[in-house]
Amino acid sequence: MIAAFRSKVDTAIARVEAMAEAERRAIFTEFDPVRISAEAEALIARHAAGEKMALFGTLVSVKDLYDEAGQVTAAGSRLLSDQPPASRDAVGVARLRAAGALMFGRTSMSEFAYSGVGLNPHHGTPSSVLAAGTIPGGSSSGGAVTVGLGLTDAALGTDTGGSLRIPAAANGLWGIKPTQGLIDDSGVHALAPSFDTPGPMAADPDLLRQMVEVMAATALTDATTGPYTLAVPVGAFTNGLSPEVEALFAGDQARLRAAGHELQPLDLTFLGEAIGLNRIIVAAQAHRIYASHLTALETAGDPRVLSRIRFAETLSPAQVQDALAARAQIAARFDAAMAPFDAAIAPTLMRMPPTIAEVEADFDALNAAMLRNTSLVNLADGCALAMPTAGAGGWSMTMLVGRRGTDARLFAAARAYG
Repeated sequence: MIAAFRSKVDTAIARVEAMAEAERRAIFTEFDPVRISAEAEALIARHAAGEKMALFGTLVSVKDLYDEAGQVTAAGSRLLSDQPPASRDAVGVARLRAAGALMFGRTSMSEFAYSGVGLNPHHGTPSSVLAAGTIPGGSSSGGAVTVGLGLTDAALGTDTGGSLRIPAAANGLWGIKPTQGLIDDSGVHALAPSFDTPGPMAADPDLLRQMVEVMAATALTDATTGPYTLAVPVGAFTNGLSPEVEALFAGDQARLRAAGHELQPLDLTFLGEAIGLNRIIVAAQAHRIYASHLTALETAGDPRVLSRIRFAETLSPAQVQDALAARAQIAARFDAAMAPFDAAIAPTLMRMPPTIAEVEADFDALNAAMLRNTSLVNLADGCALAMPTAGAGGWSMTMLVGRRGTDARLFAAARAYG
Protein backbone atom coordinates (compact mmCIF):
# COMPACT_ATOMS: atom_id res chain seq x y z
CA MET A 1 0.00 0.00 0.00
CA ILE A 2 2.79 2.44 0.86
CA ALA A 3 4.65 1.79 -2.40
CA ALA A 4 1.43 2.22 -4.37
CA PHE A 5 0.71 5.52 -2.60
CA ARG A 6 4.20 6.87 -3.30
CA SER A 7 3.85 5.90 -6.95
CA LYS A 8 0.42 7.50 -7.18
CA VAL A 9 1.67 10.79 -5.74
CA ASP A 10 4.81 10.83 -7.87
CA THR A 11 2.85 10.10 -11.02
CA ALA A 12 0.30 12.83 -10.34
CA ILE A 13 3.05 15.37 -9.59
CA ALA A 14 4.88 14.41 -12.78
CA ARG A 15 1.71 14.87 -14.83
CA VAL A 16 1.17 18.36 -13.43
CA GLU A 17 4.80 19.34 -13.95
CA ALA A 18 4.58 18.17 -17.57
CA MET A 19 1.74 20.58 -18.28
CA ALA A 20 2.34 23.80 -20.15
CA GLU A 21 2.54 26.70 -17.70
CA ALA A 22 -0.69 28.29 -18.95
CA GLU A 23 -2.59 25.02 -18.53
CA ARG A 24 -1.21 24.47 -15.04
CA ARG A 25 -2.04 28.03 -13.94
CA ALA A 26 -5.57 27.69 -15.24
CA ILE A 27 -6.08 24.67 -12.98
CA PHE A 28 -3.92 25.43 -9.93
CA THR A 29 -3.45 28.74 -8.15
CA GLU A 30 -0.68 27.09 -6.10
CA PHE A 31 1.13 23.81 -6.72
CA ASP A 32 4.19 22.96 -4.63
CA PRO A 33 5.59 19.47 -5.33
CA VAL A 34 8.04 19.72 -2.44
CA ARG A 35 5.29 20.46 0.06
CA ILE A 36 3.03 17.75 -1.35
CA SER A 37 5.82 15.15 -1.24
CA ALA A 38 6.71 16.08 2.33
CA GLU A 39 3.10 15.77 3.44
CA ALA A 40 2.86 12.41 1.66
CA GLU A 41 5.89 11.16 3.59
CA ALA A 42 4.33 12.34 6.84
CA LEU A 43 1.19 10.35 6.02
CA ILE A 44 3.31 7.30 5.22
CA ALA A 45 5.01 7.62 8.59
CA ARG A 46 1.64 7.75 10.34
CA HIS A 47 0.50 4.68 8.42
CA ALA A 48 3.71 2.78 9.18
CA ALA A 49 3.25 3.58 12.86
CA GLY A 50 -0.07 1.75 12.78
CA GLU A 51 -2.45 4.70 12.66
CA LYS A 52 -5.79 3.81 11.09
CA MET A 53 -6.74 6.40 8.49
CA ALA A 54 -9.95 5.95 6.52
CA LEU A 55 -8.77 8.15 3.63
CA PHE A 56 -5.13 7.12 3.44
CA GLY A 57 -4.09 7.15 -0.21
CA THR A 58 -6.75 9.68 -1.25
CA LEU A 59 -5.56 12.77 -3.16
CA VAL A 60 -7.73 15.86 -2.73
CA SER A 61 -7.35 19.23 -4.43
CA VAL A 62 -8.38 22.31 -2.45
CA LYS A 63 -10.40 25.22 -3.82
CA ASP A 64 -8.64 28.54 -3.28
CA LEU A 65 -11.42 29.46 -0.84
CA TYR A 66 -10.37 27.10 1.98
CA ASP A 67 -7.72 28.03 4.50
CA GLU A 68 -4.67 25.78 4.62
CA ALA A 69 -2.07 26.53 7.27
CA GLY A 70 0.83 28.38 5.66
CA GLN A 71 -1.04 29.07 2.40
CA VAL A 72 -2.66 32.28 1.15
CA THR A 73 -6.41 32.06 0.62
CA ALA A 74 -6.84 34.34 -2.40
CA ALA A 75 -10.35 33.30 -3.53
CA GLY A 76 -9.19 33.34 -7.15
CA SER A 77 -8.49 37.07 -6.95
CA ARG A 78 -5.51 39.36 -7.28
CA LEU A 79 -7.11 41.52 -4.57
CA LEU A 80 -6.39 38.93 -1.87
CA SER A 81 -3.21 37.40 -3.28
CA ASP A 82 -0.93 39.39 -0.95
CA GLN A 83 -2.84 38.53 2.23
CA PRO A 84 -0.90 36.79 5.01
CA PRO A 85 -0.97 32.98 4.93
CA ALA A 86 -3.65 31.24 6.98
CA SER A 87 -2.58 30.25 10.47
CA ARG A 88 -4.64 27.06 10.52
CA ASP A 89 -6.59 24.73 8.27
CA ALA A 90 -10.28 25.16 7.61
CA VAL A 91 -12.26 22.66 9.67
CA GLY A 92 -13.08 20.50 6.64
CA VAL A 93 -9.44 20.41 5.55
CA ALA A 94 -8.24 19.55 9.06
CA ARG A 95 -10.68 16.66 9.32
CA LEU A 96 -9.62 15.28 5.95
CA ARG A 97 -5.95 15.48 6.90
CA ALA A 98 -6.68 13.68 10.17
CA ALA A 99 -8.35 10.94 8.12
CA GLY A 100 -5.23 10.54 5.99
CA ALA A 101 -6.13 12.49 2.84
CA LEU A 102 -3.32 14.29 1.01
CA MET A 103 -4.02 17.86 -0.02
CA PHE A 104 -2.82 18.06 -3.63
CA GLY A 105 -2.58 21.72 -4.65
CA ARG A 106 -4.88 24.72 -4.50
CA THR A 107 -7.26 25.06 -7.42
CA SER A 108 -8.52 27.91 -9.54
CA MET A 109 -12.04 29.26 -9.36
CA SER A 110 -14.26 32.08 -10.47
CA GLU A 111 -13.20 35.19 -8.57
CA PHE A 112 -14.78 35.18 -5.08
CA ALA A 113 -16.84 32.12 -6.21
CA TYR A 114 -19.25 34.51 -7.93
CA SER A 115 -20.07 32.74 -11.20
CA GLY A 116 -21.43 29.46 -12.47
CA VAL A 117 -19.28 29.16 -15.58
CA GLY A 118 -15.73 29.15 -14.19
CA LEU A 119 -14.07 32.00 -16.10
CA ASN A 120 -11.04 33.61 -14.43
CA PRO A 121 -9.14 36.42 -16.19
CA HIS A 122 -6.27 36.31 -13.68
CA HIS A 123 -5.22 32.66 -13.93
CA GLY A 124 -6.92 31.57 -17.14
CA THR A 125 -9.87 29.21 -17.58
CA PRO A 126 -9.38 25.45 -17.97
CA SER A 127 -11.51 23.47 -20.40
CA SER A 128 -13.91 20.77 -19.37
CA VAL A 129 -12.19 17.40 -19.50
CA LEU A 130 -15.05 16.16 -21.70
CA ALA A 131 -14.82 18.71 -24.51
CA ALA A 132 -11.91 21.01 -25.35
CA GLY A 133 -12.91 24.65 -25.29
CA THR A 134 -16.04 24.01 -23.20
CA ILE A 135 -16.48 25.71 -19.84
CA PRO A 136 -15.32 23.76 -16.77
CA GLY A 137 -18.28 25.02 -14.78
CA GLY A 138 -17.95 27.29 -11.80
CA SER A 139 -17.13 28.41 -9.46
CA SER A 140 -15.16 25.32 -8.36
CA SER A 141 -13.61 24.97 -11.81
CA GLY A 142 -10.02 23.85 -11.23
CA GLY A 143 -11.01 21.27 -8.64
CA ALA A 144 -13.43 19.55 -11.00
CA VAL A 145 -10.76 19.41 -13.69
CA THR A 146 -8.24 17.78 -11.32
CA VAL A 147 -10.69 14.97 -10.64
CA GLY A 148 -11.77 14.70 -14.26
CA LEU A 149 -8.16 14.36 -15.37
CA GLY A 150 -7.50 11.70 -12.74
CA LEU A 151 -4.90 13.82 -10.96
CA THR A 152 -6.87 13.62 -7.74
CA ASP A 153 -9.56 11.36 -6.35
CA ALA A 154 -11.69 14.22 -5.06
CA ALA A 155 -11.82 18.00 -4.87
CA LEU A 156 -12.99 20.47 -2.27
CA GLY A 157 -15.35 23.17 -3.45
CA THR A 158 -18.21 25.33 -2.27
CA ASP A 159 -21.78 25.74 -3.46
CA THR A 160 -23.54 29.10 -3.16
CA GLY A 161 -25.73 28.70 -6.24
CA GLY A 162 -24.39 25.55 -7.86
CA SER A 163 -20.62 25.88 -7.65
CA LEU A 164 -20.11 22.19 -6.85
CA ARG A 165 -22.82 20.68 -9.04
CA ILE A 166 -22.21 22.75 -12.20
CA PRO A 167 -18.51 21.80 -12.50
CA ALA A 168 -19.46 18.22 -11.62
CA ALA A 169 -21.95 18.30 -14.48
CA ALA A 170 -19.42 19.80 -16.88
CA ASN A 171 -16.77 17.17 -16.08
CA GLY A 172 -18.78 13.99 -15.60
CA LEU A 173 -18.41 13.79 -11.80
CA TRP A 174 -20.44 13.21 -8.70
CA GLY A 175 -20.96 16.45 -6.80
CA ILE A 176 -23.02 17.31 -3.75
CA LYS A 177 -24.51 20.45 -2.35
CA PRO A 178 -24.87 19.27 1.27
CA THR A 179 -27.44 20.67 3.64
CA GLN A 180 -26.03 24.02 4.74
CA GLY A 181 -24.44 23.63 8.16
CA LEU A 182 -23.81 19.90 7.83
CA ILE A 183 -20.13 20.71 7.19
CA ASP A 184 -18.56 23.38 9.39
CA ASP A 185 -17.54 26.30 7.15
CA SER A 186 -15.01 27.77 9.59
CA GLY A 187 -11.95 28.78 7.60
CA VAL A 188 -13.82 28.99 4.27
CA HIS A 189 -13.81 32.46 2.72
CA ALA A 190 -17.38 33.73 2.48
CA LEU A 191 -19.35 35.12 -0.45
CA ALA A 192 -22.95 34.99 0.76
CA PRO A 193 -23.29 33.42 4.21
CA SER A 194 -26.99 32.72 3.74
CA PHE A 195 -26.14 30.29 0.93
CA ASP A 196 -22.44 29.29 1.11
CA THR A 197 -21.99 25.53 1.56
CA PRO A 198 -18.65 23.64 1.56
CA GLY A 199 -18.48 20.16 0.10
CA PRO A 200 -16.67 17.75 -2.25
CA MET A 201 -16.73 16.38 -5.80
CA ALA A 202 -15.48 12.91 -6.71
CA ALA A 203 -15.49 10.40 -9.55
CA ASP A 204 -17.00 7.76 -7.26
CA PRO A 205 -20.21 8.06 -5.18
CA ASP A 206 -18.88 5.98 -2.31
CA LEU A 207 -15.84 8.21 -1.96
CA LEU A 208 -18.06 11.28 -2.20
CA ARG A 209 -20.19 10.04 0.68
CA GLN A 210 -17.11 9.17 2.71
CA MET A 211 -15.67 12.65 2.10
CA VAL A 212 -18.89 14.25 3.33
CA GLU A 213 -18.94 12.04 6.41
CA VAL A 214 -15.35 12.92 7.29
CA MET A 215 -15.82 16.64 6.68
CA ALA A 216 -19.08 16.65 8.66
CA ALA A 217 -17.76 14.32 11.39
CA THR A 218 -20.99 12.37 11.18
CA ALA A 219 -22.22 9.19 9.50
CA LEU A 220 -24.78 9.43 6.70
CA THR A 221 -26.89 6.36 7.34
CA ASP A 222 -30.09 5.46 5.53
CA ALA A 223 -31.15 1.84 5.40
CA THR A 224 -33.84 2.23 2.76
CA THR A 225 -33.38 0.29 -0.46
CA GLY A 226 -36.43 1.46 -2.36
CA PRO A 227 -38.49 1.47 -4.35
CA TYR A 228 -38.46 5.23 -3.93
CA THR A 229 -41.14 7.83 -4.44
CA LEU A 230 -39.58 10.61 -6.50
CA ALA A 231 -41.04 13.99 -7.37
CA VAL A 232 -40.77 15.28 -10.93
CA PRO A 233 -40.94 19.08 -10.65
CA VAL A 234 -43.38 21.11 -12.71
CA GLY A 235 -43.02 24.88 -12.98
CA ALA A 236 -39.39 24.80 -11.85
CA PHE A 237 -36.28 22.85 -12.94
CA THR A 238 -38.02 21.31 -15.98
CA ASN A 239 -39.30 24.40 -17.83
CA GLY A 240 -37.32 25.85 -20.74
CA LEU A 241 -34.97 22.89 -21.14
CA SER A 242 -32.90 22.50 -24.27
CA PRO A 243 -34.09 19.59 -26.47
CA GLU A 244 -30.95 17.60 -25.64
CA VAL A 245 -31.38 17.95 -21.88
CA GLU A 246 -35.11 17.28 -22.15
CA ALA A 247 -34.40 14.00 -23.97
CA LEU A 248 -31.78 12.92 -21.42
CA PHE A 249 -34.12 13.71 -18.55
CA ALA A 250 -36.96 11.76 -20.18
CA GLY A 251 -34.62 8.78 -20.51
CA ASP A 252 -33.68 8.94 -16.84
CA GLN A 253 -37.34 9.02 -15.81
CA ALA A 254 -38.09 6.01 -17.99
CA ARG A 255 -35.21 4.03 -16.48
CA LEU A 256 -36.33 4.82 -12.94
CA ARG A 257 -39.92 3.81 -13.66
CA ALA A 258 -38.73 0.60 -15.31
CA ALA A 259 -36.74 -0.18 -12.14
CA GLY A 260 -39.94 0.01 -10.09
CA HIS A 261 -39.66 3.49 -8.58
CA GLU A 262 -42.71 5.73 -8.43
CA LEU A 263 -42.43 9.14 -10.09
CA GLN A 264 -45.10 11.74 -9.40
CA PRO A 265 -45.41 15.32 -10.67
CA LEU A 266 -44.94 18.07 -8.09
CA ASP A 267 -45.92 21.66 -8.78
CA LEU A 268 -43.00 23.86 -7.72
CA THR A 269 -44.03 26.93 -9.69
CA PHE A 270 -43.70 29.01 -6.52
CA LEU A 271 -40.01 28.10 -6.38
CA GLY A 272 -39.30 28.86 -10.02
CA GLU A 273 -41.05 32.24 -9.76
CA ALA A 274 -38.87 33.24 -6.80
CA ILE A 275 -35.46 32.69 -8.40
CA GLY A 276 -34.73 36.43 -8.44
CA LEU A 277 -34.40 36.40 -4.66
CA ASN A 278 -30.99 34.72 -4.96
CA ARG A 279 -29.56 37.59 -6.98
CA ILE A 280 -30.68 40.13 -4.40
CA ILE A 281 -29.43 38.26 -1.34
CA VAL A 282 -26.10 37.11 -2.77
CA ALA A 283 -25.25 40.54 -4.18
CA ALA A 284 -26.14 42.29 -0.91
CA GLN A 285 -24.07 39.93 1.21
CA ALA A 286 -21.11 39.98 -1.20
CA HIS A 287 -21.23 43.78 -1.26
CA ARG A 288 -21.07 43.84 2.53
CA ILE A 289 -17.85 41.80 2.39
CA TYR A 290 -16.16 43.76 -0.41
CA ALA A 291 -17.58 47.27 0.02
CA SER A 292 -14.24 48.74 1.07
CA HIS A 293 -12.46 47.14 -1.91
CA LEU A 294 -14.67 48.22 -4.80
CA THR A 295 -12.31 50.91 -6.06
CA ALA A 296 -9.38 48.48 -6.02
CA LEU A 297 -11.47 45.90 -7.83
CA GLU A 298 -12.01 48.31 -10.71
CA THR A 299 -8.41 47.63 -11.73
CA ALA A 300 -7.55 44.39 -9.92
CA GLY A 301 -10.79 42.46 -10.25
CA ASP A 302 -12.88 40.62 -12.81
CA PRO A 303 -15.28 43.25 -14.20
CA ARG A 304 -18.03 40.65 -14.56
CA VAL A 305 -17.82 39.86 -10.85
CA LEU A 306 -17.62 43.52 -9.84
CA SER A 307 -20.76 44.24 -11.83
CA ARG A 308 -22.63 41.51 -9.98
CA ILE A 309 -21.45 42.84 -6.61
CA ARG A 310 -22.45 46.39 -7.53
CA PHE A 311 -25.98 45.28 -8.32
CA ALA A 312 -26.44 45.57 -4.56
CA GLU A 313 -26.08 49.34 -4.87
CA THR A 314 -29.42 49.44 -6.71
CA LEU A 315 -31.18 47.82 -3.75
CA SER A 316 -32.65 49.41 -0.64
CA PRO A 317 -32.20 47.84 2.80
CA ALA A 318 -35.92 47.11 2.80
CA GLN A 319 -35.65 45.18 -0.46
CA VAL A 320 -32.89 43.02 0.98
CA GLN A 321 -34.81 42.31 4.18
CA ASP A 322 -37.94 41.51 2.19
CA ALA A 323 -35.92 39.09 0.04
CA LEU A 324 -34.55 37.31 3.10
CA ALA A 325 -38.03 36.99 4.59
CA ALA A 326 -39.46 35.73 1.31
CA ARG A 327 -36.66 33.19 0.98
CA ALA A 328 -37.44 31.81 4.44
CA GLN A 329 -41.07 31.36 3.40
CA ILE A 330 -40.07 29.67 0.14
CA ALA A 331 -37.79 27.27 2.01
CA ALA A 332 -40.56 26.33 4.44
CA ARG A 333 -42.99 25.80 1.58
CA PHE A 334 -40.51 23.62 -0.30
CA ASP A 335 -39.86 21.54 2.80
CA ALA A 336 -43.59 20.91 3.20
CA ALA A 337 -44.09 20.12 -0.48
CA MET A 338 -41.27 17.56 -0.46
CA ALA A 339 -42.36 15.80 2.74
CA PRO A 340 -44.24 12.96 0.95
CA PHE A 341 -41.25 12.21 -1.30
CA ASP A 342 -37.89 10.53 -0.82
CA ALA A 343 -36.35 13.05 -3.23
CA ALA A 344 -36.99 14.88 -6.46
CA ILE A 345 -35.26 14.17 -9.75
CA ALA A 346 -34.33 17.14 -11.93
CA PRO A 347 -31.89 18.17 -14.65
CA THR A 348 -28.68 19.57 -13.19
CA LEU A 349 -28.49 22.12 -16.00
CA MET A 350 -31.19 23.51 -18.28
CA ARG A 351 -28.86 23.24 -21.31
CA MET A 352 -25.57 21.59 -22.19
CA PRO A 353 -22.41 23.48 -21.14
CA PRO A 354 -21.44 26.18 -23.67
CA THR A 355 -17.94 26.94 -24.90
CA ILE A 356 -15.66 29.38 -23.14
CA ALA A 357 -15.81 31.65 -26.21
CA GLU A 358 -19.62 31.66 -26.13
CA VAL A 359 -19.64 32.65 -22.46
CA GLU A 360 -17.10 35.40 -22.97
CA ALA A 361 -19.36 36.82 -25.68
CA ASP A 362 -22.61 36.55 -23.69
CA PHE A 363 -21.68 36.17 -20.04
CA ASP A 364 -24.83 37.37 -18.31
CA ALA A 365 -27.28 35.17 -20.21
CA LEU A 366 -25.17 32.00 -20.18
CA ASN A 367 -24.06 32.38 -16.57
CA ALA A 368 -27.72 32.73 -15.57
CA ALA A 369 -28.60 29.65 -17.62
CA MET A 370 -25.89 27.55 -15.96
CA LEU A 371 -27.06 28.63 -12.50
CA ARG A 372 -30.82 28.40 -13.05
CA ASN A 373 -31.53 24.86 -11.88
CA THR A 374 -28.84 24.42 -9.27
CA SER A 375 -29.57 27.74 -7.55
CA LEU A 376 -33.20 26.74 -7.02
CA VAL A 377 -31.93 24.17 -4.50
CA ASN A 378 -29.97 26.85 -2.63
CA LEU A 379 -33.01 29.12 -2.65
CA ALA A 380 -35.08 26.30 -1.11
CA ASP A 381 -32.38 25.56 1.51
CA GLY A 382 -32.25 21.97 0.30
CA CYS A 383 -29.53 19.50 -0.62
CA ALA A 384 -28.75 17.94 -3.99
CA LEU A 385 -26.56 15.30 -5.59
CA ALA A 386 -25.36 15.68 -9.20
CA MET A 387 -24.79 12.34 -10.92
CA PRO A 388 -23.28 11.11 -14.20
CA THR A 389 -26.07 10.52 -16.71
CA ALA A 390 -26.41 7.42 -18.89
CA GLY A 391 -26.19 8.25 -22.59
CA ALA A 392 -25.03 11.79 -21.97
CA GLY A 393 -21.48 11.38 -23.28
CA GLY A 394 -20.02 11.60 -19.79
CA TRP A 395 -21.86 14.72 -18.62
CA SER A 396 -23.58 14.68 -15.20
CA MET A 397 -26.92 16.09 -16.29
CA THR A 398 -29.27 14.75 -13.59
CA MET A 399 -29.48 15.53 -9.90
CA LEU A 400 -31.42 14.20 -6.96
CA VAL A 401 -32.86 16.99 -4.83
CA GLY A 402 -33.90 16.70 -1.21
CA ARG A 403 -35.26 18.91 1.50
CA ARG A 404 -32.97 20.09 4.24
CA GLY A 405 -31.34 17.29 6.23
CA THR A 406 -32.03 14.45 3.77
CA ASP A 407 -28.45 14.05 2.51
CA ALA A 408 -28.29 10.39 3.54
CA ARG A 409 -31.50 9.59 1.66
CA LEU A 410 -30.02 11.16 -1.51
CA PHE A 411 -27.04 8.79 -1.37
CA ALA A 412 -29.38 5.85 -0.80
CA ALA A 413 -31.60 6.85 -3.72
CA ALA A 414 -28.55 7.35 -5.93
CA ARG A 415 -27.86 3.62 -5.69
CA ALA A 416 -31.23 3.05 -7.35
CA TYR A 417 -30.42 5.55 -10.06
CA GLY A 418 -27.02 4.07 -10.89
